[in-house]
Amino acid sequence: MLIQNARIWTNDGTLIDSGYVQIQDGIIEAVGSMTDLNVSDENIFDAKGQLLMPGFVNAHTHLYSYLARGMAIDGIEPYSFYDILAQIWWRLDKALDGPSNYYSGLVGAAEMLKSGITTLIDHHASPNAISGSLNQLKKAVVDDVGLRACLCYEITDRDGLEQADQGIQENLEFFDQVENSDDDRVGALIGLHASFTVSDRTFEKLLSDVGSRNVGYHIHVAEGQEDGVDANISHKKRTVFRLKDLGILNDRSILAHCIHLSEPEKDIVAEHNSIVSNQPQSNMNNAVGMTDLVGLLNRDILVGFGNDGFGSNLLDDLKVAYLVQKHTSNDPKTFDMGQAHQMFFENNYAVAKRLLGVDLGKVKAGYQGDLILVNYDPPTPLVADSMIGHLIFGMCSQIDVTHAWVKGDMVLKDREVQGINLSESYENARQEAGKLWSRIE
Repeated sequence: MLIQNARIWTNDGTLIDSGYVQIQDGIIEAVGSMTDLNVSDENIFDAKGQLLMPGFVNAHTHLYSYLARGMAIDGIEPYSFYDILAQIWWRLDKALDGPSNYYSGLVGAAEMLKSGITTLIDHHASPNAISGSLNQLKKAVVDDVGLRACLCYEITDRDGLEQADQGIQENLEFFDQVENSDDDRVGALIGLHASFTVSDRTFEKLLSDVGSRNVGYHIHVAEGQEDGVDANISHKKRTVFRLKDLGILNDRSILAHCIHLSEPEKDIVAEHNSIVSNQPQSNMNNAVGMTDLVGLLNRDILVGFGNDGFGSNLLDDLKVAYLVQKHTSNDPKTFDMGQAHQMFFENNYAVAKRLLGVDLGKVKAGYQGDLILVNYDPPTPLVADSMIGHLIFGMCSQIDVTHAWVKGDMVLKDREVQGINLSESYENARQEAGKLWSRIE
């Protein structure tokens, strides 16, 4: 594949006004100016001057939420974050079955792809349809839509010990399957809901069953006040100290949210080199507070962006984080453009590297051919150093991704997802959503 006549932002300090990218066996082989191009390749794609850049990484999402759009069910009057979980999400996830797992993954991945996301890290729960659920998501996201994905199942005691044990089994079976595969488009973590819904008994069984496997864990941490209160009352220690003592903090573990952390807890996260994912729009919607991004970044913690299943445009979360950190601190210098760039265009790709073992995030020889082509004609100069400003204040609300490649394969062409019939998929998803809503108790 040779992409030519593109305006290339390399995310490596360079913007090429008119350039080419040559991809061989899924890897970028050469990048340069059109004036230096001297090849005769039949497999040529003409970018027609559009902006070529690395595909985005979503560091924490819930694909099953994509069948909840517009859902209206009785009994919703939340006064706390726990009420939101119990009245909405824990009722929804119990109603999921195999088809709804698949179609939520399919349409969720398709919508993220159309917003420029080429890699996602999902946290799944379907307590009455656990077995095989991760392979249903893999088929939808990786095999059919064509994205990269790192998947896990949410272990929790809230539905009983039998389901908790099934969750452990589903995670480990999928982890072993991925470990024995040579497909670098898919990875696996061990999923856990949160400290306050996982007992010492279930943690002990999990760790025993994990054995010598080199696993990372994906868990919600201090998203609401409930997590810390339970840890203090039930375990006489704060949440992160409990997780540390259990031994699940490592450099492949994702701690989602991390809003209500003490300063010593932040130090523990840094000491164990664990990953933190920030989902500012979801946090605002749930009224749970905001993550101290600056405090985490100043400790050299790897903090990336996810969207928690809240919409599909990750640039919205980038913009909200940029604004809300200033707003809540009453300091316009807080969380500057450099830190926004670091989280979105350095840290998210570093997260993917840890979990999938591939080099993403630069249009540079040796990196994976995971690229997006964006129709963007700004009224101001576009240079390498101004790209983050164009993303936050220009592309954010109107990103127009026309084409996308994953591992050199075109997965989006002329705004159409290539691996599926999207209109047919939407119709099937609507039917499954209707059935899903009718099963909610």
